[in-house]
Amino acid sequence: MRYELDLRERTIRVEEELRHQRELMTDGFKQMDKRFEQIDKRFDQQHQEIMGLHYEIKPLMRWSFGALLTVGGLMVAILRLSSFGHG
Repeated sequence: MRYELDLRERTIRVEEELRHQRELMTDGFKQMDKRFEQIDKRFDQQHQEIMGLHYEIKPLMRWSFGALLTVGGLMVAILRLSSFGHG
């Protein structure tokens, strides 16, 4: 009889501890979900910043490429003109 009471008490304690552990795990998962949401927001912000930089840099790259072609064309023209005078 006493053995059965001890087993019941132990079972109750184990069930209570399991319930407590489940609550701790649930709280931990909720905190992880909040953290992931914060990380997602940061990634979205960084993505938007990168896209903004992309749109700012794109015209500059076009301008630079155009300037490079112009200077290159001028150099070729100058070299050809100077070779005609010496040839």
